[in-house]
Amino acid sequence: MVSERLLKFMNQEKITAARLAEVIDVQPSAISHIISGRNKPGFDFIQKIVTKFPRLNIEWLITGNGNMYKVAIQQSLFERDQDSISKDNASQPKNNPKNSVIAQDDMVTNVNNIEKLKTIKQIAIFYNDNSFEIYYP
Repeated sequence: MVSERLLKFMNQEKITAARLAEVIDVQPSAISHIISGRNKPGFDFIQKIVTKFPRLNIEWLITGNGNMYKVAIQQSLFERDQDSISKDNASQPKNNPKNSVIAQDDMVTNVNNIEKLKTIKQIAIFYNDNSFEIYYP
């Protein structure tokens, strides 16, 4: 039930019903009624929670599916933009027997070119309480 998940979230955040009401700008009775099961949270209530607690996975709060907190998913450690891969492939001659043996100087040049393409997209820090922070350069 939503009431149980709301309580679980409040416990995880170490926040009282009165403080949650203050933070999301609702009457304390609104929190009390949701926790008791008397009322179900409306759209405005959900929107206020999402605005003040952006890490909260709203799907989890509403349906119970997924994790309590949003999880950032990286597709690949070596993910590169498709345009740069196409350009790299176009610039390399195909089926040339000379290319099957790579000179040491060519390898160093290729490594340096790869390093220039790398940029930091994000830094994620995960905490033992399953929360996380993401930083973008």
